[in-house]
Amino acid sequence: MSNTHCSIYLHLAFSTRHRRPLIRAEAREPLFRYLAGCVEGADWRPVATGGWTDHVHLLVRTGVAVDLPNFVKEAKRGSTIWLKSKFAGMEDFAWQRGYGAFSVSHWDVEKVAAYVRNQEEHHRRFTWEEECAKLLKKHGVEYDERYFLD
Repeated sequence: MSNTHCSIYLHLAFSTRHRRPLIRAEAREPLFRYLAGCVEGADWRPVATGGWTDHVHLLVRTGVAVDLPNFVKEAKRGSTIWLKSKFAGMEDFAWQRGYGAFSVSHWDVEKVAAYVRNQEEHHRRFTWEEECAKLLKKHGVEYDERYFLD
């Protein structure tokens, strides 16, 4: 090919520190829009954003340059500062250090996007801990139970 072409979809998920339910209802949609802006700022394309009281999910189509650790670090840093400045009572807000990043086949993008957007309904049946374990197992990621969601 004479040009560079890229189609890489990633499903990202990360939690609040200690999985505390700090993402209140009135902050949820604005936070998702803020994170979508972070994706666009990285020259990626946001496909879907979602989450619940203690975590967020992002489905993104990356560009040719993929600096995932830096993107997540900056998205967490920026969203923390933004949440604290826009919503009263968020002084203690923080994200956990880690995150999950899972590849998504082009053929599964719509299914994963629906899953990301439907987190409120999903979490009527499953906890974040159950969801994490399922995602890790589904993607063949080994983890140490002693430090799971530490």
